[in-house]
Amino acid sequence: MKSNDPNITQLQFSGLSFWLTLLLVVFFLSAVGLGWLVKSIVILFALIPLIGLVALFGVQWWIGRSLVRDRCPVCGFEMAGLQQQELIQCPNCGETLKIEDGRFQRSAPPGTIDVQAIDVSSKALGESQSTANYDDRAN
Repeated sequence: MKSNDPNITQLQFSGLSFWLTLLLVVFFLSAVGLGWLVKSIVILFALIPLIGLVALFGVQWWIGRSLVRDRCPVCGFEMAGLQQQELIQCPNCGETLKIEDGRFQRSAPPGTIDVQAIDVSSKALGESQSTANYDDRAN
């Protein structure tokens, strides 16, 4: 509800008064010989967003170079780690891994021999024994 009473009506120049005050302070500092201070404050306020953008792109570039994404060689769980980490533990199987050439490798203690297990079925074993027995009978 709008009142027609002139005593209640006020002009809302709060935004304008801020800018006028700022302009008067800048004019006063320039007149006194401190224009360099005003210029350096303006440059500082212009550089803050620029520094933020450079930092954002710099961090993205660094993470892109340092991040290693691979599967655990034991359980096949896909995970990520930083290149600078010496050892990383798989969150799925708990195996301790190391990063070599951008890939996860098992980290075995010194003196451990890493072997590949081969599944040998009993049928193949039985055939090889019967073949060996047949060769013995033939001689």
